[in-house]
Amino acid sequence: MIVAYIAAAFIVLGFASILSWLGLVGIAAEVSRLSQKSLAILRDPLRGDDAKEAAMQANARALFARFLKLTSGLASALAMPIALVWGIAQTGILEFETVIQVSLTWPFLLGGVIVFIAVVLLDKHK
Repeated sequence: MIVAYIAAAFIVLGFASILSWLGLVGIAAEVSRLSQKSLAILRDPLRGDDAKEAAMQANARALFARFLKLTSGLASALAMPIALVWGIAQTGILEFETVIQVSLTWPFLLGGVIVFIAVVLLDKHK
């Protein structure tokens, strides 16, 4: 059972490390800034409708690009550690189902949330 906890912790820490390494927290911050910029454009009484439309289309393209980066990055960050643990489980050292069960317990989920918050806070300070 201890091996399952170690493997589940590896998945969480691996996810957090890859999340930080890929710069996904910064990309999420860019999405927030672009969204706020879009609202400012819509509220700008000095811009005409054509100028607003052009600016909003540019922001929509930028947001879509960030969406693709975030989606592929999050999928990669989660898939890599899980695939490694699954591969190790195929050798018989541990049972993958047990690792998943451990990772779904409330203390482990709480620990994962704390790790995620730490990654976000550390990335903001960079």
